[in-house]
Amino acid sequence: MSSSRRSQGAEFEHQARLFLESKGLTFIAANQYFKCGELDLIMQEGETIVFVEVRQRKNNCFGSAVDSVDWQKQQKWLDSAALWLAKYDRSLEDTDCRFDLIAFGKNANDIQWFYNFLD
Repeated sequence: MSSSRRSQGAEFEHQARLFLESKGLTFIAANQYFKCGELDLIMQEGETIVFVEVRQRKNNCFGSAVDSVDWQKQQKWLDSAALWLAKYDRSLEDTDCRFDLIAFGKNANDIQWFYNFLD
């Protein structure tokens, strides 16, 4: 990935974090990398750990930001979350958690929050 795309991605992740914080969620971590994938944002809402995927598409020529989270991406997301939780002696089975998607269009004002995306 080019450095300009990476910095653009970091900016959208930052905007997603600010958006979620404005909705009452608390920031825990960002950009957690694992062999199987990456967790963009980890937030907390009450007792619930929220694993947030941030996606952005300038146009829908190759599908929307939502469409880009296919089954394979969802599996990597789940696997990464399980590994992150394991670092704290927790698991998906014994932790109150959910998976949210923040999808951006052309700019940071074009934002959609898909609460409990993997439900």
